[in-house]
Amino acid sequence: MLLVIGCPMRSWAQVNISGKSGLMYIPTAEVVADGTLSVGCNYNPSNYAFRYNKTNSESIYFVNLVVLRRLEVNINLLRPNGRVLSKGSVPFAAGFVEEGVGDRQIDIKYVVMTEKTKRPSVAVILSAPFGIDNSLITNALVATKHISLTKSITAAVTLGMGSPYSIYRADVRNDQDSDIFSGYSLKDKRDKPYYYLAGPFGGVNLSFAKKGGIMVEWDSRHLNVGAYALLFKHWTVQAGLLNGDQITLGTSYALNLFHLPKRLLKKHEGS
Repeated sequence: MLLVIGCPMRSWAQVNISGKSGLMYIPTAEVVADGTLSVGCNYNPSNYAFRYNKTNSESIYFVNLVVLRRLEVNINLLRPNGRVLSKGSVPFAAGFVEEGVGDRQIDIKYVVMTEKTKRPSVAVILSAPFGIDNSLITNALVATKHISLTKSITAAVTLGMGSPYSIYRADVRNDQDSDIFSGYSLKDKRDKPYYYLAGPFGGVNLSFAKKGGIMVEWDSRHLNVGAYALLFKHWTVQAGLLNGDQITLGTSYALNLFHLPKRLLKKHEGS
């Protein structure tokens, strides 16, 4: 959702469904300026919902901070939209239930190789395994290369591979979660009804004059297309069509904590 354009070091970058620099679903290996903070929310339709597939659409809230150059920390929260129908083991046990806080996830991205004239940037993305049965796990290796087509149009080409296997605590109940260092197991995410990034993925982001762009991606399962616009230099809005079927929407706001807005800078200089 945030803009990808210009030089390899970005003030901010387009972000994907979980809040990491990326397109719609897939992440990229963008190098974002340290101190960049982005916050936002994405809408994931029910047919492509990660945890509530075919029953509820999802809202994914996120905070992303570039702690150091090349290092991003992302926290996201996945919640269902509307009431969730629980399918009990006996007829009278079925019904609508209230969900808890939501599916929380911490992700770490590190750019192991920065972009040069003849090579792409390369990043490793890992999801912390402490959560219980997380649905939006990202364990991937990804590369991104920028190609200037004209003075105002840049193509960011991304290719990557998502691991189908994850280490997480799938067999631990919330009411028995007394030790975050226990209950780990290796799981194949492809066993889930709907899974995220398990296999090769790639995409192209065409950005236009720092005002917006269009995107095409293969998310390891489906072909998605989308567009975004940057408003007031910090706020981005986005829409995408998943697999030619349902629409995803998102919005985010980004700023650099090392650079004060002009009005605050003037007040600081005058004090």
